[in-house]
Amino acid sequence: MTDTSASRANDNPYLRLNVRPFINCASVRTIHGGSLMRPEVRAAMSRAAGQFVNIYELMEQAGKRIGELMGCEFGIVTPGSAAAVCLGTAGAVAGNDPERISRLPLTEGMRNKVLMPKGHRFSYDHAIRMVGTTIHEFASRDELAKLLEDPTIAMICVYGLIEPEGPVSLEEMIELAEPKNVPIMIDAASEHIERPSPWLVRGADMVIYSGGKFLQAPQVTGLLLGKEKIIRAAWANASPHQGIGRPMKVSKEDIIGVVTALEYWIGERDHPSERKQWHAYLDIIAKKVSAVAGVEAKIRPPSGGVKVPRLVISWDRGKVACGGLDVRQRLLDGEPRIMLDDMEATDRSVVVDPFNLVKGEAELVGDALVRALSTKPVAAPAPAPTVKVGGSWEVKIDFGDGPATHRLELTQADAKVGGRHKTRYFDSDVTGTVAGDRVTISALHRYEGCRLGYRFEGTVGNEAISGDVTLGTGGEAYQGPVNLSQYGRTTFTAKRVGG
Repeated sequence: MTDTSASRANDNPYLRLNVRPFINCASVRTIHGGSLMRPEVRAAMSRAAGQFVNIYELMEQAGKRIGELMGCEFGIVTPGSAAAVCLGTAGAVAGNDPERISRLPLTEGMRNKVLMPKGHRFSYDHAIRMVGTTIHEFASRDELAKLLEDPTIAMICVYGLIEPEGPVSLEEMIELAEPKNVPIMIDAASEHIERPSPWLVRGADMVIYSGGKFLQAPQVTGLLLGKEKIIRAAWANASPHQGIGRPMKVSKEDIIGVVTALEYWIGERDHPSERKQWHAYLDIIAKKVSAVAGVEAKIRPPSGGVKVPRLVISWDRGKVACGGLDVRQRLLDGEPRIMLDDMEATDRSVVVDPFNLVKGEAELVGDALVRALSTKPVAAPAPAPTVKVGGSWEVKIDFGDGPATHRLELTQADAKVGGRHKTRYFDSDVTGTVAGDRVTISALHRYEGCRLGYRFEGTVGNEAISGDVTLGTGGEAYQGPVNLSQYGRTTFTAKRVGG
């Protein structure tokens, strides 16, 4: 390490840990650190850290202040929006009854079924199921009405971003659920906060927002807002109460940080100027990349609950010989390091989100994209297959606490591989290729709101395969490589079985 780089590492807590920070053009995803806290928020949290308060008293007064700021009855700060999903569910199931609270996730004799519109399942519905509930989907008004005849229905959960395309409108759900005393919770974690929340105005009982995304509060925070009775029930299940939410601790500093961020958002934040700045950043990047032959850039206006425009950069594959994920990786490997969204990258495009950009970064992003799009990749053609993988294979995957045994039933046509992947619980199609003596096989298995991903990459020889398997999960709509590799890699071996 040179003197200069050593000095940088000493000044930067991430570099001291050998972790390279990046310019964030991938919106406000948790895996990328959400957003940057407002200076006002950091200052308020620093002041809060120097004193002690009673958390019950603080949450009571913060809840009233949040309600006042948001134009709703009450609100609580949670340790992230997934925790808000869990606590809202717990409030709907157990209320504020200590006997029921203490029994969760054992829900026998309680309302313990949650309804969701078909197509609204997401990776985070695990936060609903961990309370001890089961999730049941409905695809029409009639199906919902029939399900609501069951007295054990605790709640309806709706994924806000896709509600307009859902099978039943929020108003129809309210019409059917209200007479049954079934509350409706909206997951709007990825949306901009508005005062009053349009979801509460339309009649929902609870709505969830992220604190660490567009609000620029502490990244570990979320908000659960709505009707006082159900929000207080959720709070009764939350830390520091000794129920299912006890592990979901939120600190006095985080509570003050969220309240401060809301006060700034409602009272001082200049939203028109922010929108103007986002467009200015995208214009800088668009001008630079449009100078590359075969490349065009268009600003995509915001829609729905997300108020940030994005820049779609696309190209002619006859002139730019790389795909979107290749461009994304080049920017991650470069200096400065730049993060683009993996889920919106296609074979001939990438998307830039300007929300987290600060002054001077748009120029750096534009220059890096020009370099990436102008550099021709060096890629040798895939070698012809030299091995046959068709047949049955017993697979051992090393998970540390002992191997899991899976089964691959493969077919092969030249370089293409098909067949089935059978785990302890699932059985799904595979796709893959053979190049030389190397095989790559991918499978996705649906479980609840998730897709479990396996990507096997190994060398074939002597009736055996050995290599690595990449593991991950993604929601129905979020199956990019970041999610599908979130559990990392481990080793596997496979041996041919049968005739």
